[in-house]
Amino acid sequence: MLLSRPPEEGAHLIALTLLDQAAAAFLRLQDAADSEALHDFRVALRRLRSCLGAYRSCLDASLPKKLKRRLRRLARATGPGRDTEVQVEWLRPRGQHLAGAHRAGHAWILTHLDGRMRKAYAKLADRLEDELPALERDLRQRLSVYRTEVHLDPQAPRTTFGEATAAVLRAQAAELEKHLARVEDEDDETEAHQARISAKRVRYLLEPLLDELPSAAPLVKRLKGLQDLLGELHDAHVLEAELRDATLRAATERAEKLFAVSLEEAPDPKILRAERRRTVESGLIALARLNRARRDRLFEKLEEEWLDGGGTDFFAELAQAAEALLEHPLPPPLP
Repeated sequence: MLLSRPPEEGAHLIALTLLDQAAAAFLRLQDAADSEALHDFRVALRRLRSCLGAYRSCLDASLPKKLKRRLRRLARATGPGRDTEVQVEWLRPRGQHLAGAHRAGHAWILTHLDGRMRKAYAKLADRLEDELPALERDLRQRLSVYRTEVHLDPQAPRTTFGEATAAVLRAQAAELEKHLARVEDEDDETEAHQARISAKRVRYLLEPLLDELPSAAPLVKRLKGLQDLLGELHDAHVLEAELRDATLRAATERAEKLFAVSLEEAPDPKILRAERRRTVESGLIALARLNRARRDRLFEKLEEEWLDGGGTDFFAELAQAAEALLEHPLPPPLP
């Protein structure tokens, strides 16, 4: 039983399992046909980093700061390409909802994002190839052993992994509840994003324990729903900023070209008319309107399901799960 083991042992075992998952996903990256490999690799790294943060008191003695910084930098390097891919996946089918005059903007932004995504993935592939094998080796070596004090006095306090996890769960649940309570409207991007991060941490904490704590399965399912909802809301916020910047870039490109053509010795009137009629910016604005409507729908769902007391029952059940983690005592010490 994992929950009845010493805290250091439980934390190291879970971290090693998550490292195995990351290593397996990395091997799948070699298969160009595996479209989910990068996503699964990113998730595995996030789970591992979340575990290292949650059980910091149990793992810090094994992991030097330099090693954790290497892991953090590599995990962050996986973000730009995947984030751009998410934007492309949402934008691509939107073309069917646009008027013909707006499709130039749709094509323009997809071309721009596709180019950025390819560059990010190429850069990431080289970096992972260079850095991950050595990082995995060093992490595995450090996580495979730990030092602890063993008290033979039967009266000495003895903490279990379940007790340590319960303390972490209570703290993380309070953090999630705090951030959700601060989300007041559709524009509260920062607090909604922090709530999403907190929801992921609670979910990642509970998932490795479902075999021993099956009552937590409905909580994990609801956390997954909240995480997806907040994740898409965050994507909508980020895409709105992207479309705003793209509109400015497109307008600047058109103005520069129009300016250059106009100053030619014999300006081509056809080119001048074409540049004046270009609809890239209007197409980008039309996409921004569709994205804003998505954002508002997502916030309405968040408000209905989680805000203004919508999560009260969930947090009560989460507190019960924390209590259940305490029901796994350590075995008695050897005589």
